[in-house]
Amino acid sequence: MLSRYRGCMLGAAIGDALGMPQETLPPSLSRLDEGYAKPLRRHPNEGLRPGQFTDDTQMMLCAAELLGEGAFTPEEYGRKLAAMHARKRLRFPDGAVATACAHITAGLHDSGRASTTAGCMPLAVPFALVCKDGDEMRECLQAACRVTHTHPAAYGATISYALFLRAVMHRHPDPFRVAEEIAGEYDSQLAGSIRNACVLEKEGLSLEAALINVGNDVSVYHTYPLALFLISRFGHDDAFLKVATHVGGNTDTIGFICGSWLGAAEGTAGFSSEMVMHLEDQAYIEETAELLFDVVSGKN
Repeated sequence: MLSRYRGCMLGAAIGDALGMPQETLPPSLSRLDEGYAKPLRRHPNEGLRPGQFTDDTQMMLCAAELLGEGAFTPEEYGRKLAAMHARKRLRFPDGAVATACAHITAGLHDSGRASTTAGCMPLAVPFALVCKDGDEMRECLQAACRVTHTHPAAYGATISYALFLRAVMHRHPDPFRVAEEIAGEYDSQLAGSIRNACVLEKEGLSLEAALINVGNDVSVYHTYPLALFLISRFGHDDAFLKVATHVGGNTDTIGFICGSWLGAAEGTAGFSSEMVMHLEDQAYIEETAELLFDVVSGKN
């Protein structure tokens, strides 16, 4: 199980780093890069090097550190996130996250925005790993999401994703059904989008057509269902993460979700040693995963 903890967090960061240079760009499925790449000039992430990750992994680690120390509260998470943003260390955050951080820095209450963007979805990973009780996790994760996102679809997608990961790690026979059912408890449109993506995958719809039908933008109605489509279609293919991070649009978060699934399913064995070695802060990410494992195991 420790390998799956490490793999889930490493995989999220690896997928994020692979998708980082493709974020906001059109699909490029005919030219899949091998390994990490540098963003184009004038790209929002142009200051990042190959193997560096985006705000998605930063937010995952921010929450994971606090959870591992037993110090997580929505307020403390918000303060830590806002401090990173104020120092211009938060890498190309989505609009809801940036606005929430600005409100926290200004001392305003109710920082969260009624946004359906996927900016809070990275919180799913540390909460999925550290919370033993699913109901307690839902409550705590919803409160954490509401620091930046108050729309039910946004925190519903994040909770669905967290329980999807738990289902994968514990070998549930149908984690995709879990994802759809949990999403439906928060937002019927989100559940419908997930169901549509899964049906289209089973029917054999081409990826190119799925990008039009399902969508690839920053909305949870597109990002999350498309990631589930990709996992179902390509999850056991050697080119899985390469394909997932070249679908255009919100590729960093799509890659993050797909990579976390691969790590939850296969542990660290799901990634080449070279991919792990050249990932930014890989040792620290593994240490943080181990800290969360120790919390669950009762060692801390």
